[in-house]
Amino acid sequence: MNVLIEMTSLAIGRPTADADAETVAVWYEAKARLHEHLARQDGTDSARENALALRAHERALRARGMSELAVA
Repeated sequence: MNVLIEMTSLAIGRPTADADAETVAVWYEAKARLHEHLARQDGTDSARENALALRAHERALRARGMSELAVA
């Protein structure tokens, strides 16, 4: 994964306020993948990156109208 490309793609592709739920969910899943990748780098921010990935996954679920418990 090229982190710079992914970060640019997320910044440019951020959904607008009127975006449909699936577009928002897909964006949050992409954001989660980026944070998961960064967490695997075992840097000093690994725990924070894991937390950000989890939050992005949760927001994707909410965008799709699912609760976190429905998937667990």
